[in-house]
Amino acid sequence: MPIIQRPYVPPDDQVPSEDSYVNPGVSQSEGTGEVSAPDGGSLDPITFYSDSMHIFSSLYSAVLFFGEQMEEREPILRARIKVSPQMLKAIALLTTKHVKEYEDAVGPITLPDQVYTAWELDGPDGPAEGEHGHAAG
Repeated sequence: MPIIQRPYVPPDDQVPSEDSYVNPGVSQSEGTGEVSAPDGGSLDPITFYSDSMHIFSSLYSAVLFFGEQMEEREPILRARIKVSPQMLKAIALLTTKHVKEYEDAVGPITLPDQVYTAWELDGPDGPAEGEHGHAAG
């Protein structure tokens, strides 16, 4: 069975409403804006695996959706992170730096054609051409 890589896309390609997200590790006191740990809970960050993502951006903000690809089903949304455009650029620069350092130490990371096609990205050889979303080599 071929591996299918699809970016997480919110239903109807719309950003879900604020009240549809609940952080299972933290409760928020009504009206105070204070964050406290629930009974028996903790303020430790939540760790999850993600192999699918989508970015929605506007003039003043960006939202990064991280999901987990499920076999024969749409990805499950695991996290939503809201950032400023400046922070989005900082994330891009920092992740690019870390990928380069990894590749320098370990070797190149190759991605299947489907990734470039799904996200409408230029391939490793330059602008997208042909049916596979990047230049044929």
